[in-house]
Amino acid sequence: MKKLMLLAVMLITAITASAQEIPAGLLFVGVVNESSDIYLWVPEANGGRAVNLSKTPQKEGNACWWQQKELILASREQQNGNYGLVALDSQGKTVWELNDPFGSLGWPVPSPFDDRILCVRALSNGFVQTGVVNYPDGGFEPFEFEDLAGGQLAWLNPDLIMLSRVTSEGFTINHRELSSGNEQTIVRGGQNWQSHVNAATGRMFFVRRVGQTGSVFELFKDSTGHWEYENITNGRMYDWQPSTSSDGSTLIYRSLRDGRFETIVRDLATGREKQIDMPGFAQIYFPTILDQTTCTTLQQQPR
Repeated sequence: MKKLMLLAVMLITAITASAQEIPAGLLFVGVVNESSDIYLWVPEANGGRAVNLSKTPQKEGNACWWQQKELILASREQQNGNYGLVALDSQGKTVWELNDPFGSLGWPVPSPFDDRILCVRALSNGFVQTGVVNYPDGGFEPFEFEDLAGGQLAWLNPDLIMLSRVTSEGFTINHRELSSGNEQTIVRGGQNWQSHVNAATGRMFFVRRVGQTGSVFELFKDSTGHWEYENITNGRMYDWQPSTSSDGSTLIYRSLRDGRFETIVRDLATGREKQIDMPGFAQIYFPTILDQTTCTTLQQQPR
């Protein structure tokens, strides 16, 4: 009898350990009928439910949640075909807009320290500048660096950021001091992009693609102080669009599996994964994890 009871306990423990917890909610941009809007997905008994948060005729992209301001930041298409930055409050009302006379603004990354927003500006000649905006009154201020185009950015501390650069050898991952403008190349070789840093833990992630394989990697220093990176998701085809929960415990990313991109959440301590099904969308871009308080607030907005 004791052996049977012990076996039952071990079985229950194994089942519990194999189940990855479902997030309280996800913020993402979804494409329906060739139109893109900002959505909130929340789990339910029979799967989940998607709530349209923006409902604007213009296309939107690159949505993220600014916890300190309780705002959704995103890019939104303008009449001239360019994109500008917008902020929506918890009621879904647009409370801030920023357009640029020289190009399209996108990929907003709000500071966890102050009122700055990292973003990029795509010029008419195809060149992409990285830069910063001081919310709410400032315009786009570019970061100049050796005439190299840049990509998605992430905050490391108030004076240090991580970003990708387009070079003749491929995309590199760089660290840049904002006060001095100095940059250090941390990762080179292959295509390295989509930087992400968790504000709570400081753990650094990026997407690395070499040949026909793309994965989410973690960047760190070894015991001797040298930069190293480790394949976290071990994607055989294409893993990308990484983000983490506010406490840094869970990674979310998009993964090409059986010919379709799926949304995957991964426990960073155990490696357990779970696929989150969100049917009804032609495309889903950059899902991010929200806590229960934020989900409750966003669901209370008028429809």
